[in-house]
Amino acid sequence: MLKGERLSLHDSTKGRFQGISCAYLNSYYKIMTVYEGFADRECGIPVDENTLFPACSISKFITALCVMKANEKEIINIDAPINHYLSHWKLCTVNGTESDASIRMVLCHVAGIVDGEDAFYGLRRSDPAISLIDILEGITSYNNRQARVEKAPGTEFEYSDAGYCVLQLLLEEITEKPFEDIAKEYFFDPLGLKETFFASQENVAFYEKNYVMATGYDENGLPIPKKYPQIPDLAASGLWSTPKELLIIAKEFVNASNGNSSLLKNKTAHEMVKLFERFPWIGIGLFMGGENEVISRGWGENGQSMLKINYRTGEIAAVMTNQNPGVDQTESGIERLVNNIHREYKAL
Repeated sequence: MLKGERLSLHDSTKGRFQGISCAYLNSYYKIMTVYEGFADRECGIPVDENTLFPACSISKFITALCVMKANEKEIINIDAPINHYLSHWKLCTVNGTESDASIRMVLCHVAGIVDGEDAFYGLRRSDPAISLIDILEGITSYNNRQARVEKAPGTEFEYSDAGYCVLQLLLEEITEKPFEDIAKEYFFDPLGLKETFFASQENVAFYEKNYVMATGYDENGLPIPKKYPQIPDLAASGLWSTPKELLIIAKEFVNASNGNSSLLKNKTAHEMVKLFERFPWIGIGLFMGGENEVISRGWGENGQSMLKINYRTGEIAAVMTNQNPGVDQTESGIERLVNNIHREYKAL
């Protein structure tokens, strides 16, 4: 294991983060981990390779995997209208009619769903819990805009956390199980993951007691009240993990791409990296990087992260932090750090 011997994480990110943890899998299937800083600055707890970090919107990659798994099981058809599978709530147009937007469109952020202004931010663990339907109806400050199709499906890209809340509802309805249990059954348990979970209140209580969950810090370096926010939109941004366990998930995706996975079909992996018509940067739950590369990024009030996968060579890099830097991954140095890790450890 390497611990800052060749690469200064804080120098790469100009000291923007309290704690940073990284993992890299090279083409020889060797895993390297490197980490710096504090999981909890006030208590003097340092980051180690088992520190749990918020993955934020990398959650969407896992959600997409779960949806595609349901598609494999023929429980759903991702090219059918999502309303075919919803009963407790329907995705409607601005005119109040049911939308014909497909599941694929929602996965790719082209269904025409628009999030509320400054939405999906600021809910505290001391605040009353809100439901998925509350979020979709836009009746709370957490998302003050009803989730509906406001643009013609398939015509415009509109990144939408609310869209992934619709996908969460879809999975819960077709399986009759809580979303966090679906992800555990489909992927986390089969892959032997012990440090990866979706942050339901029950899961947070368990992991807070038994593991080190990194305290979140805002862009001014102040700790988030009660250490981390409440995240009711699990499918959009509720994942917690470690970089090393993110590698395990990503490696299974690479295995599927090469026809070597027992969890995911080769056809499914190829479908996820097939470019959406008119939007050449979009995959299913992922975004295109360089040749044969896909990227998943996460950014929330208590952390920023990035996962980069070359599904041909099998090289994977994951970076997770516990502070909102106030700027995106390109400006914060996270993207540069991902590339530096690849360069430093590629040949080891």
